Amino acid sequence: LGLARVIEPSGVEIDSSLSPTVTTPATHAGVILGTAAYMSPEQARGKTLDKRTDIFSFGCVLYECLSGRQAFWGETVSDTLAAIIKSEPDWSALPESTPRAVADLLRRCLQKDPKQRLHDIADARIELEEGRAAAVSGLTISTQAARPSRGRLVWGVGGTLMGAALTAAALLLMRRPPLASAPTRVRAVLPLPSGDRVGVGRRLSVTVSPDGRTVVFSAIHQGARMLFRRALDGARAEPIRGTEGGFSPFFSPDGQWIGFFTIDELKKVPLSGGTAISLSPVPPITAGASWGEDGRIVLTRKFNGVLDVISETGGEVTPLTRLDASRGEHAHLYPQVLPGGRGVIFTLRRGRDFSDVEASDIAVLEPSTGKWKTVLEGASFARYGAGRLVFVRGGSVFWVPFDVTRRSVAGPAAALSENVTIDGERGFGHLDVSAGGTLVFLEGPPSPATTSTVLTLDRSGKESALPLPPGDYIHARFSPDGRRIALTRWEGIRGTILTYERERNILSTLTPEPGTHFVAVWSPDGRRIAFTRFAEDMPVLSVKNADGSGEIEPLTEPRGAQFPNSWSPDGKTILYTVAYTAGRGSQGKLLPTDLWLVSPGDPRSARPWFESPFRETAGAFSPDGRWIAYVSDESGVREVYVRPYPGPGASVKVSNGFAIEPLWSRNGRELFYRAGDGAEKFMAAEIATAAGLSISPPRLLFSSELAVGGREDVFRQYDVSADGKEFLSQRYASPEEPD
Repeated sequence: LGLARVIEPSGVEIDSSLSPTVTTPATHAGVILGTAAYMSPEQARGKTLDKRTDIFSFGCVLYECLSGRQAFWGETVSDTLAAIIKSEPDWSALPESTPRAVADLLRRCLQKDPKQRLHDIADARIELEEGRAAAVSGLTISTQAARPSRGRLVWGVGGTLMGAALTAAALLLMRRPPLASAPTRVRAVLPLPSGDRVGVGRRLSVTVSPDGRTVVFSAIHQGARMLFRRALDGARAEPIRGTEGGFSPFFSPDGQWIGFFTIDELKKVPLSGGTAISLSPVPPITAGASWGEDGRIVLTRKFNGVLDVISETGGEVTPLTRLDASRGEHAHLYPQVLPGGRGVIFTLRRGRDFSDVEASDIAVLEPSTGKWKTVLEGASFARYGAGRLVFVRGGSVFWVPFDVTRRSVAGPAAALSENVTIDGERGFGHLDVSAGGTLVFLEGPPSPATTSTVLTLDRSGKESALPLPPGDYIHARFSPDGRRIALTRWEGIRGTILTYERERNILSTLTPEPGTHFVAVWSPDGRRIAFTRFAEDMPVLSVKNADGSGEIEPLTEPRGAQFPNSWSPDGKTILYTVAYTAGRGSQGKLLPTDLWLVSPGDPRSARPWFESPFRETAGAFSPDGRWIAYVSDESGVREVYVRPYPGPGASVKVSNGFAIEPLWSRNGRELFYRAGDGAEKFMAAEIATAAGLSISPPRLLFSSELAVGGREDVFRQYDVSADGKEFLSQRYASPEEPD
C-alpha cells in the first residue's frame, strides 16, 4: 500500500524530516501520491505517531475496498491532506448492503482524534469476525403476510434485507464473502400465471437446496396449492408437476428430489417434476420432515406425536423418539437431520400453546444412543447451516453459533434484523437454511391470528355476515330445523365445536374436553352431533348430544384418519371418509381414500361401503336413503357421482369436469356441488328418483371465492338450508389460504 513502516514505541518523537516530503502533484503517478491518500491526520500534520496511525490508514483502505473510491481525495496533494485533516468521508458512498458492524468499525477507524480510534488493529480483526457472523445475509422469499400478490414474485440478492416488505423476494444470507468484495443487490420481477400467489398458511412453505442454488416454495396455482421451483440463475419460477396439493417441501441430500406432504400422504417427486411417488399415509396436521444422507426421512406425522423415520423408498414407519411423560413432553416437532448423520435437531414441546415461549425447547438427538439433550431453552423451529442455528423465539428469529460435531451451542445468540414471517400459533418460521449457509425466508411480520366471517348467501351469491365474535371459524353446518349452526373454531392447533342459536344470538361450546374436535355433522333429528376427534392417535369419529350434555362417545376405533360426511335419514348409520389407509393392494401399494359406514353405539360395525383403486371422498346420503353422492377420481379428475345404496348398482356421473363436495337438498330434488379451477363455482343439478335416477344438466348458481378449502375434498366446507335458499360458508379476513 506504500504506507507500512516499523512503528516506534508509543510516545517516541519522530523527526519530521523523516516524514514524506510531498512535492509531486496529485495528478502525477508516484509513491508519494499513493501514501498521501492514506495518511492519518496526525501524520499529515507531522505530529507524534504510534500504531493508531496505521488503524486510520487501515480504515482508508477498507473504505476504498467497499465503496470503490478513496475516503479522502483532492485535486492536489495539499487538497488531499486538507481533506484528511478537516473532512469526513462520504458515508453515503458505502453500498446499501454494508453490514452495520462494518460501517461502525469504519467510523471508529477514521476518527480524527487518535484517542477516539481503536487502540489496536487486533480489535479490528475481532470486530470484523463478529460483524461477519452477525451480518447474516442470505436468500429470502418475501411476501406481504396480509395481502399476498396474485401476480408476481419479486426476488433480490444481496447482503442486507431492505426494511419494507416486498411482495416476494430473496436475499443471500449467511454467506462469507471476502471482506473486500461487498455483495451487490440484484432485483428481478418473476411473473406467476394470472391468479397465482405465494402460499402463506399454517404449513411450512419454503425450502432451499443443499447447494443453495434452488428454492422450492408453496404457491396457489389456478386455485390449488402446489409447489414451485426457482433456480437462482434462472429466469422464472416454474410449477413442479406432480405436486398438486403439496406443502412443507424438503430436499433430498443430492438436491435431485423433493419430498412433500399432501393432506393425506408423504410423497416425493423429481425436482424437474413428474409422477409423485407415495411413501406413507399421514394425518392432516403434520410438522415437517428432513431427508438424511443415509436414505432415511425423519418426520413428525402429527402435532402431538414423536419423531418417526421411514426409508426414502417408502415402507414401514417406525418411531425414532418417545415422549417423556415425566418431563411433561407433549410433542417432538420440526426435525432436521444434521450433516453427516451427526444427529437430529428438533423442537420439544411441553404443551399445545406455542405462545408460551418457556414451554418449547430445541433438542438434539444423538443417533448412536437414541437419547437427546436440550441445546436451547425457550426456542422452537431450528435450522442448521454453515456452523449456525437459526431459530424462532417468541415473535422473532435468532441465530447462534453451533458446533455440529459436539452437538452444542458455541456462543451467544443474536437476533436477525430481517423481517421473517413467523407462525406464532404453531411455533415455526417460514424459513430454511442450506448446508452452505443460505437462509431462505418469507419476509413480513409475524402471521396474525387468523379470523374469518361466517356468511349466509342466497342463490344468487349475495352475502350476509353472522354476528359472531372474532375467531377462526370453519365447517359451518345448519341444524335440520335451521335454527342452530354447528361450526368449528380454531385456536392455534386446537379445534372446538360450537353451536350458535340464530334467534337468540347465543354461541355455546359443545366440546370443552381436551383434544381437537372439528367437522361437525348433525343427526337427522338434530339431537346429536358427530365429529372428528384428534386426541392421542389418528383422528377418529365421536359423537355428543347437541345440547352439550353427557360425555363424548367414540364411534370408531383408530383406522386411518376419519371424517364424518353424512347421517342416513333414519339416523342408524353414519357415512364417513377414511383417509390415509395403507396395507391393501399388491406390494404394499397405498390405495386412495375410501368411504366407510358405522352404526352409532357399535364401533365394531365399522365397514367399508365403497373401496376401489381410486379415491372416494365426501359421501352424502340422499333424503330418501336410497342413494349416495360422492367424489371419485376414476376418470382421472375428481368428479361427482351418484350410486345406489346399499347397492348393488352402477355409478352415474353428475358433473362434467372437476367437481367436489356434493350435497343433496332436503327435498331430494337437487344436488349441489362446487366446481371450477378453484372450486369457486356453486352448481346445482335437478334430480328425480321416482322411476330410477334422472339427472338434469348442471347449472351455475353463483361464483364466489370463499375460504372453503380450495380444491381439497375430504370433507365439505359449506352447507345449504332445508329449503335450499340459503348457503352457509365463511370468508377469511385476509386473502391468505387456510389449511
